[in-house]
Amino acid sequence: MHSTISRIRIYPIKALDPVELQEAEIGVHSLRYDREFAMITPDHRYMNSKRTGRVNELKATYDLPNYMVNLTPRAGGSVESFHLINDKRKLEMYLENFFGEPLSLIQSTKGQLMDIPTASSVTIVSEASLKSLHEEFSDRTLEDVRLRFRASIELVGVEPYWEENLIGEPGVGMRIQVGEVEMIGVSPRARCNVPPRDPLTGITDKTFVKRMMKSREANLPKKSHLPEYGNLYHLTVNTYIPATQKGKWIRVGDSVSILESVKLETQ
Repeated sequence: MHSTISRIRIYPIKALDPVELQEAEIGVHSLRYDREFAMITPDHRYMNSKRTGRVNELKATYDLPNYMVNLTPRAGGSVESFHLINDKRKLEMYLENFFGEPLSLIQSTKGQLMDIPTASSVTIVSEASLKSLHEEFSDRTLEDVRLRFRASIELVGVEPYWEENLIGEPGVGMRIQVGEVEMIGVSPRARCNVPPRDPLTGITDKTFVKRMMKSREANLPKKSHLPEYGNLYHLTVNTYIPATQKGKWIRVGDSVSILESVKLETQ
């Protein structure tokens, strides 16, 4: 099997819609522009789908080179455009009105707004894994399933859950080559209450977790280390990008290969 990148997605404002790219530059331990901005409440909590399904009801598109974001309520309404830096206060007022509570927009170009900023940034999944899971959720589209898990890199050319070869048992990672970039696979991504939410409406499917775990159990690869991580409610692999990789690029069509296992440092 020959694994190659088929999709690259970044999420310029944490929790909002992705941008699909043909190539992405490596920033500080992350992809450039990915989760560069985030909405936070006065008590310094993220405004995201963990907090409210209202987040899913806001559509966002971007002009990244010019730092512009276009926002539209999915239920209908006019498109409002903002410069992410110069129009910061206007954008915050728009978001406060949409969510009905005080919010601030914060920025970090150093990967500090990732879910696990000191240990992981890019997540990897295979298209085959999404298709396998989609069989359990055939009432929805494959893109619906894809949006629920918000992966950074998607692979083709491999069997379902091949990406879990990019990690070892707990405490053991894998050095991997992604095009010209070296990364380290560190762990499977434990899922939260976000995947059960419809990515466009925010409505929670209360059967989702049970059905997902049923699918994962039925399709668990032989010699999988996943049960060693506590449960099967995992999808995508967390990777760490060393600081030495800054300025390199990954591209659709790049090969992904395993180099060697490594012992992970405890946090």
